[in-house]
Amino acid sequence: MTRYDQTVEMLNGFKGKVVVSLSGGLDSSVLTTFLAKHLGPENVYAISFNYNQRHDIELTKAQKTVAKLGVSHKIIDINFLGDLVSGVSAMVKGDVATPTMEDIIGDPQPVTYVPFRNLILASLTMSYAESVGATGIAMGIQNIDAYSYWDTTPAFAEALQNITNLNRKHLIQILTPFVNYTKVEEIELGNEIEVAFEDTHTCYNPNEAGESCGVCPSCMERLAAFKKAGMVDPVPYQEK
Repeated sequence: MTRYDQTVEMLNGFKGKVVVSLSGGLDSSVLTTFLAKHLGPENVYAISFNYNQRHDIELTKAQKTVAKLGVSHKIIDINFLGDLVSGVSAMVKGDVATPTMEDIIGDPQPVTYVPFRNLILASLTMSYAESVGATGIAMGIQNIDAYSYWDTTPAFAEALQNITNLNRKHLIQILTPFVNYTKVEEIELGNEIEVAFEDTHTCYNPNEAGESCGVCPSCMERLAAFKKAGMVDPVPYQEK
């Protein structure tokens, strides 16, 4: 069975319109490309969020992805989230330093975590889905990270489904086909469906030119996964 066929199975027969939360990162870009190929671009609505993230170049990457796929796209300003978590999370612009992989190993909730971000983003994505008549939302959350967060777990996805099941008129299916994938498996799928990996961004701390740092936890995990998949990562790095 191909990785594409395996991912189709993960959707449990879902058909129809879907809203995908597209950050511009590797996970969500592969997911958006997969959905556009499987369901047709006319049935896919991408939504991205500007929350004053340090790596806001990912939003430019998201725009490149949807332009190539022919998918509808909205970028929503939620800078209030950056204001709420300023001084706590290294993911938003501010004084919290970006950690190394050594800094976060063994930490159940490292400074790269944005408090309740995925719940907030999922709620907004569900609101958009109901407004456009979509019957599914798709998230590229992945539980098998070296620094997995509670809001990327199967239990989190199940809790979201329990919430949307309360909706009396509009049922929305929560789709998280990558939740038990490794980064290598995602890259294998991306390679199979010809994802433009150069149009994805993963680094937590890029420079002004948009080059990835090569040393933050996200960069190190991405580089290791590409190497294990037998591929060269096409994005530019300051060092690797």
